[in-house]
Amino acid sequence: MTDETQEQQITAVGNEMSASFLAAKKRSDATLAAIEQNPGKFTMLTGDRPTGRLHLGHYFGSIRERVAMQNRGVNSNIIIADYQVITDRDTTEHIEDNVLNLVLDYMAAGIDPEKTMIFTHSAVPAENQLMLPFLSLVTEAELHRNPTVKSEMEASGHALTGLLLTYPVHQACDILFCKANVVPIGKDNLPHVEITRTIARRFNERYAKKHPVFPEPAAILSEAPEIPGLDGRKMSKSLGNGVDPLEIIDRYGADSLRFTLVNGISPGSDMRFSEEKVTSSRNFANKLWNAARFILMNLPDADSLELSLPAELTAEDKWVLTKYDRLVQETTDALERFDVGVAAGKIYDFIWDIYCDWYIELAKSRLQAGGETADNARRVLVYVMTGVLQMLHPFMPFITEEIWQALPHEGESIMVTKWPEPNTALRFDAEEADFEKVMNLIRAVRNVRAEMNVPPSRKAKLFIETKLPEIFRAGQAFIERLAFAPEVEIGESFDLPGAAQAVTADARILTPMDELIDREKELARLEKERAACQKDIDFLSGKLSNAGFVAKAPEKVIAMEREKLAKAEEKLARVEESIRNLG
Repeated sequence: MTDETQEQQITAVGNEMSASFLAAKKRSDATLAAIEQNPGKFTMLTGDRPTGRLHLGHYFGSIRERVAMQNRGVNSNIIIADYQVITDRDTTEHIEDNVLNLVLDYMAAGIDPEKTMIFTHSAVPAENQLMLPFLSLVTEAELHRNPTVKSEMEASGHALTGLLLTYPVHQACDILFCKANVVPIGKDNLPHVEITRTIARRFNERYAKKHPVFPEPAAILSEAPEIPGLDGRKMSKSLGNGVDPLEIIDRYGADSLRFTLVNGISPGSDMRFSEEKVTSSRNFANKLWNAARFILMNLPDADSLELSLPAELTAEDKWVLTKYDRLVQETTDALERFDVGVAAGKIYDFIWDIYCDWYIELAKSRLQAGGETADNARRVLVYVMTGVLQMLHPFMPFITEEIWQALPHEGESIMVTKWPEPNTALRFDAEEADFEKVMNLIRAVRNVRAEMNVPPSRKAKLFIETKLPEIFRAGQAFIERLAFAPEVEIGESFDLPGAAQAVTADARILTPMDELIDREKELARLEKERAACQKDIDFLSGKLSNAGFVAKAPEKVIAMEREKLAKAEEKLARVEESIRNLG
């Protein structure tokens, strides 16, 4: 490794790795290689103070390596340093509970009491008696220079007591009393091991020159020297910037935490954890639960519901089934590539945007109508929900199992059901494209009304200018209900000066709402939309005028870009016409 490379190496929290650290890492790697050859020659000692629950920083910094040492056959010892709690704490109130929780955390992480000795300071008084001779081997200046002592003092706000100052010496007693020669640690504890090595060397030189008593232990450094906490600094119990999964689970549920840790995450990337993200996942779980409740409320006799799709499908059924089948394909492909974050994100978007926000709303009028129409809507609702639950189950196992058991189903558990498979019979691409045009129109009207602060209770007639009247007449019932229109008129051209306007790629929508709109605001909105259209046109025109792009890109791609340009120009023309009409 060159000096230049060394200078560029930094930890996860942005701290530069010093030359001394890199040298210690080199020694660590050499020791690990020796352990692989003859693990029985090595004795490990490490431990924790029972001052609170462990966090991910402990796991990646030390515990993971402890488990690996244990499983390699190293003589393993873990000390729970209960005496050292009073180093920077004014109370011993929760020590007993904390000791028990540490043992539980160790075992959960893979520490085997049959292979590793776990003990407390208070159980071995003789160990603490080493403090007296060891204190004679270090100077006050050496103790004052220890960076960990300084950081512990600053984090706790505790005065520099004699015990805190000599804390590294007490740790040397822990390591050397059982003659440990390896210590798995994180970067922050490296100074403690170095002073332990110093004490061992000086003790042997002063008191046991002919027959050395203590080995000079080697630090086994983790692959993650520092784990960033919630504030970007090194994760630490003293700083209170760690993440306790159990606390998060108590507040938000295990499913919410699981989904937070995978949703949208790409392999190899870092994620800044925040409770806001967990809150969002909990809201997603609530959305899913409410959707299931809606279905159950509209199942008069769940046992009699056929668990298959109806023979006759409506436009909205074909639209959602096409979206669903595409979701199955894309989610399966993502998981086969181990892109779990992509898979989770696609399921999230489908449930929230497609299924809940749109299809349930579209199905309500059919459910209210009753009869076969309502029954067909129920079958599609249950079919899609069941498939989505099966795909979501690996990420959120508890809520998906609970909902699946409540819905009409076959089998004992969702866990053992067959994974959904793509089905070309559920692809209605042409019908989907036509229905999207209707939905884009509804979105455009809603956006305009929202910008003008028009409440849903205020109904207004819509006039739709379009070259595709059949498509919009087929979706007229949805437009009237979801765009808050008591009446819809469809034609090629309307003369409505002063009307509020919305524009899509396929239609211009006019609404005679002069009494409800602020003309200046409406003009400002249209000007903003015109600028956006012009930006798209400039980008696409530049792309298509690039000789390199035209020469290298497939003809299909070029044709798609030209189609986008034509639609953008058409949309711009409609926006400009709307601006002219407002005067």
